Order: sequence, then structure tokens, then C-alpha cells
Amino acid sequence: LEEGIDPALIENAARAIGMPVGPLAVTDEVSLELQWNVLQQTREDLGPKFVEPVSYGVLRRFVVDLERMGRKSGGGFYDYPAGGKKQLWPGLAELYPRAAKQPTVEEVGRRLLYSQALETARCHEEGVVTSAAEADLGSILGWGFPAWTGGTLSFIDTVGLPEFVKECQ
Repeated sequence: LEEGIDPALIENAARAIGMPVGPLAVTDEVSLELQWNVLQQTREDLGPKFVEPVSYGVLRRFVVDLERMGRKSGGGFYDYPAGGKKQLWPGLAELYPRAAKQPTVEEVGRRLLYSQALETARCHEEGVVTSAAEADLGSILGWGFPAWTGGTLSFIDTVGLPEFVKECQ
């Protein structure tokens, strides 16, 4: 989003790879405010070891500056009109102008898969997740990682570690 990728492309690419809901919609449902609060607590807990995630600026803008906390507050990345269907918030285009050259649906889908798998691998490396099977199950049932992959860590195994690392770089 911050790179100027069309929000509809992000959401549609997620659906195309088999996610039940796009990442912007999921974020709205979970609540941007909750994610922001978790980041602030993590910053406090980790102190100088805290590293801002790539989503930090977007979350800050939505929660602190715009007070668009997600569905519970009536708007986040989406608008939720009374009696109507949710729709991407038109203000996104002004805040995050679309880049002239857009990636393909396949490229966005690949980035979504790889970023989630990479984060799971980090959690496994740090001992937050201790079982590959539980990580796979949690990724599919917990946040909707595409079931056809077998889960985040199985996805890495299928791609092959050297190729996965190369793609991530």
C-alpha cells in the first residue's frame, strides 16, 4: 500500500492465491488499533531491540492521525456504510497514490505468501513457535494462509529453502 500498489490489487491478489479475505479487510476486522497497541507494548517490552515493522507508518497514520481503527470504529482501510456493503475507503488513493507501474497479481500474491512464511520462520527460529506442524495448522486456521500450501512452513519446504531465501532477498 505504502509503495503505491493499488489496494484492490492487494485484496484481489490475496483472494487469487486462496486467502479467504484480503489483508486489508482482515486488518480492519482484527482492528488497526489492536495491532497498534501490540506494537507499542512490544516497543516498551523490547526497548532498543525493537524494530519497526514495515507496516508501522501505515498503522500510525490510520490509528493516531486519522483515527480510522477498523470496522469497529466504522472505518479503516474500508468504509462500512450503514445498511450497505463495505468498500475500500476512497481516501486511500490520496494518502497512498498509485504507482504508475503496478505489479502483476502473481507478484503481489507471491509477496503475500513469502512475507507471511518468512515471519513464521522467524517465530520458529526465536522459539515462539516450536512445532512446524502447529505453525502450519495455525497459519491456515488462524489467519487464513492458503490451505493448498500446507501452511507457512510447508510452503517454504515446497519451494525449497535456497530458492525461498533467494526470493526473499
